[in-house]
Amino acid sequence: MRPGRAVGLCLIAVVLVQAGFFAGAPPNSGGNRFVLNRGAHIPSVTSGARTVAVPDGKPNAPGLIVQDLSPVLRTGWEALSFQPSGLTPPDVQVAVGPAHVVETVNLALGVYSKEGVPLVTYDLSTVFATGSDFLSDPRIEYDGLSGRWFVTIGDFTTGQVLVAASRSTDPTLGWSIDRVPSSATSECLDQPILGVGTLNVIVSVNVYSNCFSSTYTLNGAQFWVINKTDLVTGALSPSVWPSPRYATDFSIHPVRMEGRSLIQYMVATLWDVSTDTSSALQLFEVSGSPPDAVAVSEIDRAVASAALPPPSTQLGTAYTLDTADFRISDAVWSRGLLWLGFNEVCPGLPSTACIRLIEVETTARTTRQDFRVSSTSRHYFYPALALDGAGNLAVLAGYASGNEYPGLVATGRLTGDPIGVLQPPVVVKAGVGVDQSWCDANTTQCRYGDYFGSSNDPSDPTLVWLAGEFGRGSALGWGTYISAVRMKAMLTLSYSVDSGPLPAIGPMLHFVRNGTSDSVAIGAEPVTFLADPGTAWRIDSSFITPSGEARYVSRASDAPNLAGVANRSASTSFVYQVQYPLAIDVGTGGSVAYATNSTTHTVAAGTKDVVYVFAGRTVNLTAIPTSVFWAFTGWTGDLAGGAASNAIAVGQPRSIVARFALNWALITAISTVIVIAAVTATVFLVRRKRRARPPPFPPTPQGPPVPPPSPPEGPPPLT
Repeated sequence: MRPGRAVGLCLIAVVLVQAGFFAGAPPNSGGNRFVLNRGAHIPSVTSGARTVAVPDGKPNAPGLIVQDLSPVLRTGWEALSFQPSGLTPPDVQVAVGPAHVVETVNLALGVYSKEGVPLVTYDLSTVFATGSDFLSDPRIEYDGLSGRWFVTIGDFTTGQVLVAASRSTDPTLGWSIDRVPSSATSECLDQPILGVGTLNVIVSVNVYSNCFSSTYTLNGAQFWVINKTDLVTGALSPSVWPSPRYATDFSIHPVRMEGRSLIQYMVATLWDVSTDTSSALQLFEVSGSPPDAVAVSEIDRAVASAALPPPSTQLGTAYTLDTADFRISDAVWSRGLLWLGFNEVCPGLPSTACIRLIEVETTARTTRQDFRVSSTSRHYFYPALALDGAGNLAVLAGYASGNEYPGLVATGRLTGDPIGVLQPPVVVKAGVGVDQSWCDANTTQCRYGDYFGSSNDPSDPTLVWLAGEFGRGSALGWGTYISAVRMKAMLTLSYSVDSGPLPAIGPMLHFVRNGTSDSVAIGAEPVTFLADPGTAWRIDSSFITPSGEARYVSRASDAPNLAGVANRSASTSFVYQVQYPLAIDVGTGGSVAYATNSTTHTVAAGTKDVVYVFAGRTVNLTAIPTSVFWAFTGWTGDLAGGAASNAIAVGQPRSIVARFALNWALITAISTVIVIAAVTATVFLVRRKRRARPPPFPPTPQGPPVPPPSPPEGPPPLT
C-alpha cells in the first residue's frame, strides 16, 4: 500500500476500497482490491546533483555495433502474475538463497529453482496463519550470515507487522512467525519495510490513524529493532526495541545489508510538506541489539531538491501509470558504501519521470555521487538496486512511453567507473500490452509498482537477481519477471590508421571473458567487448599483417590506454601509424648501414634484414665493402645506381639488394707488384750468393804414395 495526496493535503493515508468504488474505471478493474495512491519526481538541477541522460537501449544505436551488452542477462522467466480479485499493484520482491529464488507479490510467495522451475506457491495468509485478515506489502530477504529467509507483511486488520523467519536454508520447510508490536493496534501500519543486519532485523512503517476510513491522519514513522538470533532460533518472545514515534518523518527505509557491520543503516528523504519536495537525505545509524541498549543517531545531508514525478505515458491508451513519489524505493549497503534510489521528476518539454541514484560513504558520512537517470522520450521509475561481490552496482527500473508498453530495463556501473556514469540500459523484459489492472477514471491514472526487488546470489558473487512488473495487456493484467544479470566491464574499442587502407585484421584485444582468456581483433567501427570485472586486459601496441606487407604501430600518446584492469568501462579509439617493410639484401663482401625512424643499424655481409619504415619516410643507405679487396658494384631491386651512399623513399613495400665484387684491378695490381717483387728478390739473392762464394784452391802435385807408419814395438796397451 502507498499513501496518496488529497486536495489540500500534502500526505494522506492509505485508503482501501473495492475497485467498483470509482465509476468509469476500465472494465478489467472490477472486483479487484487496490491501494489509492499518487506519484513523485525531481525538478531543475540544483547544486549537488547532475542529470545523466541515458539512451533508450535500442540494439543498434548509430555508431555502436553491439557485440556484447552489460548487464548481461542470464536466466529469466515470467513469475507471479495478476489474478482476478487480487491486489493491484503487485509490490514485487525477490530474494535468492543457495538453491532457491523466492518472489513475494502481494498475497503470494513463489519458490523457484535457479533455472526458473516453479517448485511451490504459497498464499501468505497460509504461511502466517492469518485467516481472513487483510494483508499487503510483503518484503523478503535471504540472510547469508544466518542462512535464513525473512519475510514481513502488513496485517491491516490487526494493525501489526508480521515477521517470519525460515527454519532452514530451504524456504519450503517451515517458518517461525512473530508480530510487531506484540499486541494488536487500531492504527494503520502502512508499507512495512524490512532490513536484515548482522545483529538485528529492523521493520519500519508509516503510521496512520486507521486503514479503512476516509478520515485519517498521518501519525509519523516508527520502526522496531528485533534480535536476529531470537528470530532464527524461534524464541517464543524475541527481544524487541521499539523506536519512538518520528512525528515529522516519513517512510524511514532500512537498508539491505550485504556483509558484516555492527552498525545497521536506514535512509529517508525528508519531506517538506509545504512544497511537496525534499532537499535533505536522512541517514540513520542503529547500533546495539536488544535486550541490551540500542542507540540511534541521525545525520541529515543536503541534496539537490527532489519533486514529485509525473505519471508515465504508455502505448495504446490514454491511461497513464502512477510513478509514486520520492520516498526511497530501494537501498543497499556493502563494505562501507551505501546506494539508494527513488523516483522524481526530470524537467523538459515534456517533463519525464526519472530515477535518482545517490551513493554515500558511510564511514565518512559523505555523499560520493548524486545523479539522475533520465530520457527525453521515456519514463523510468521504481529502481531496485543490487551489489555483486565486487561492489559493482546493478539497477532495475520500470520504463514506458507513448511508444512503448510498460517493461523493465537494467543498467549499472563498475566500482571504477567515473562519477555519474551508467552503462546503457538493457531491456530485461519488454512489455507486451498496456497495464490497466486498476485505473481511476477521474485522474486517468493506473496503479503501478509500488516497488521492485533485487538480491545478490550467495552462491555466485558475480550474479545478482532482479524482479519487477511489466504490462501484459488489459485482458491479462500485470505480470512480473525475474532475471539474473552479471555486470561486466564494457570495453568499446576501435582503431584507425594515419594513412592508407585498413588492414584485413586489426590489433588484438587480449582479455578475460566468462573466466576464460580470449583474444579478438578490434575494428574500425566501435565494438563493445565484455571483460570480467577485476581482470587485466591489453591491446597490441603493434601488429603486422599476415602477408607482412605492412606493420602498424600505436602512437606514443596512446600507450597509457592500451592496457588496464577491468574495474571500469572504457570507450577508446586508437590511431596506428603505418610502416612499410624495406628488405635489404646484402651480398658477400660488404655491409649496409641505414638510418630511419631515428635509429641506425648495419646489415652484415651475406645476410638479409627487413626494416619497417613509417610511410613516406626516407631511408639513408651506405654500402661499405668489407675490405679494399671488395668493391661495391651497385644497387638492384627498388633502388638503382652505383653510388655507395644513396636513399630510398618508402611509401609501399620495398626490396633492395646491395651487390659487392672482388676488386680485381687492385688484386691484379697487387699481384703484379708481388710477382715483380718476388722476381727481383730472387735475382738479388742469387747475385748475392754468387758474390759471397770463395775463389777455387790450386791443384795439389801428384807423387808416389807414402806408406803408413809402423806400429811401435812391445805389448799392446792395457784397456
